[in-house]
Amino acid sequence: METTLNPGKKTKHLVCVDAREESRVALRLACMKAQARGSAVDILHVIPPADFQTLGGVAERMREERVAEGEQLLKKLADEAVANHGITPGLILREGAAGDEILGVVQGDTDINVLTIGVAPHSTGRGKLTAWLAAQLGSKLFIPLLMVPGNLTDEQLHGLI
Repeated sequence: METTLNPGKKTKHLVCVDAREESRVALRLACMKAQARGSAVDILHVIPPADFQTLGGVAERMREERVAEGEQLLKKLADEAVANHGITPGLILREGAAGDEILGVVQGDTDINVLTIGVAPHSTGRGKLTAWLAAQLGSKLFIPLLMVPGNLTDEQLHGLI
């Protein structure tokens, strides 16, 4: 398979987020890059699938709570992006296995050409997802995976622009 880069195409960052500080740092870097280049940012939050072993009504209520929490997180991060960078990001909330949902979003939007994630400065057990994503992106999607250390300051982030 041959791929051709389109130099006239604007960059669109997909930032995968959760409630960790590392996500906020990754979003700040993506917004800084987007602001400098006049490009776009989408924010993705993936909620885990419902536990089918839980009774129907209880499982549905738990799912509704996770969706509401995800929506609140996305709104809070979007508000920060607007206030701090003048960037109004697209918001995406998915339910399922994180890796599969991330790949689904990337495959479904050909404008996305950078996947940005925040990583903990010390291992927190998320290395498996990061390694899996890197393998998938390298073998199937041909876009860069930008891993942003969660302990970077704004000054350090500006140095990466």
